[in-house]
Amino acid sequence: MRNFRNTRFMLLISTFLVSLLLSACSSSNGNEVGSGSDEKPTDEGTTPSTEQVTIKFMTPWGENEVKSRLADALEAKYPNIKIEHIGAFASAEKIQEANAANNSPDIMLVTDPFVTLHDLEMTYPLDTLIAESNLDLTKFRNGAIDAVRLRDPEQQGRLLGLPFEDVIVNLYYNKDIFDNLGVEYPSETPTWEEVLDKAAKIAGKHGDGKYVGLATNGLSQSMLQLSTPGTNPETGEIMFDKDPAFAKYFSLIQRVVSIPDNVPAEEEKENFGFDKGNVGMVLSFVNAAALYANTEGLNFGMSAYPSWSDLPGVLPNNIPLTLAINPNSEHIKEAFQVLEFAVSDENQMNLAIGGAPPVIKDPEVRQYLAGKDFVGVYNIDAAYKGEPAKPVFSPFGPDIFYYEANIISDKTAEFVKLRGKEDVNTFLRKMTEEYAAILKEKESKK
Repeated sequence: MRNFRNTRFMLLISTFLVSLLLSACSSSNGNEVGSGSDEKPTDEGTTPSTEQVTIKFMTPWGENEVKSRLADALEAKYPNIKIEHIGAFASAEKIQEANAANNSPDIMLVTDPFVTLHDLEMTYPLDTLIAESNLDLTKFRNGAIDAVRLRDPEQQGRLLGLPFEDVIVNLYYNKDIFDNLGVEYPSETPTWEEVLDKAAKIAGKHGDGKYVGLATNGLSQSMLQLSTPGTNPETGEIMFDKDPAFAKYFSLIQRVVSIPDNVPAEEEKENFGFDKGNVGMVLSFVNAAALYANTEGLNFGMSAYPSWSDLPGVLPNNIPLTLAINPNSEHIKEAFQVLEFAVSDENQMNLAIGGAPPVIKDPEVRQYLAGKDFVGVYNIDAAYKGEPAKPVFSPFGPDIFYYEANIISDKTAEFVKLRGKEDVNTFLRKMTEEYAAILKEKESKK
């Protein structure tokens, strides 16, 4: 029974999406950026020992999530390695607490641009170990390795972690609403023009029903498609009111909120939801397919994230969730062995079955994202139609994370609440002033 309360659904959707959103309340075969080689030397190659070792793994997940996504399969394959979970975000505070308690993690799940680890002098470039191991970096989703290399705080293009789970956002649409209103389904690779046109046809009251055409969550991903940093990477100059890409982005948001009846009043918001059957389209994580597949009565389809008309087929390029090694670990080789297993086809399949997006690009692996019972039922491949945008990064920020709070998404939510009542350029000037204050405060703390 496709019941929303199905316990299987709860397991499938118990992924990074939940824990990380709560926190917000937040030379590789010759074709990648950079080549860093300044890591700690290894005296005996990459061959790990067979002695019994415990690898301490710091993540914000629960114990069961760590077991299902890595530990159980790893320990079955390598009986000499045991994973010990440290349940915490790899923040400066939590890492320092662990170090002080003689409980330092060997591996950390990183959800920021390695700034925290850099400030603690705990970055460990993996390039030499990867070269020695012959790990094929072309197996990863296009753009994933580039996105990680760009976030080297020293801007040397070093690979300071391996992508583990991906962050893919796509368009979902309610087939029943489209059928009832006689609106054609979105194409597999829609443009923003197409999506906004369909949203306008759906939004508002139709007979006894009242609908939202396009929900406003997930809109900040369209900024990632424009490959534009918010600050000049060299000088720190704020670009919000200078680079036309930001005006282009907020003009899109203004078009969304200007569709009559598309944005419910604050007091009505709780009455609308894609899972409630009264939202025509929503932008969400590809692994939300597991949630929707187990929502009783929801008949949905999937498309790629809408692309800009002048950038057809260009998708958002998110930084994946990344695993980093503590340079002070006494088990560097075994820790790297854990990383290798984590990104193996075998374990990436485990992730997909558990509802977390694999970061390798094998289409057969991602077919399991809606759950074993729904392989082939939903068009998971649609979410991957296109090429990720060129990644960009500025050490002055702001970085755009869909899974954590960030300036762009915060300001998008603020702009949505204004419902088109403020001029875009005026809004961008205010953003610039506010971010200048943030940068000034950061500088004063150095």
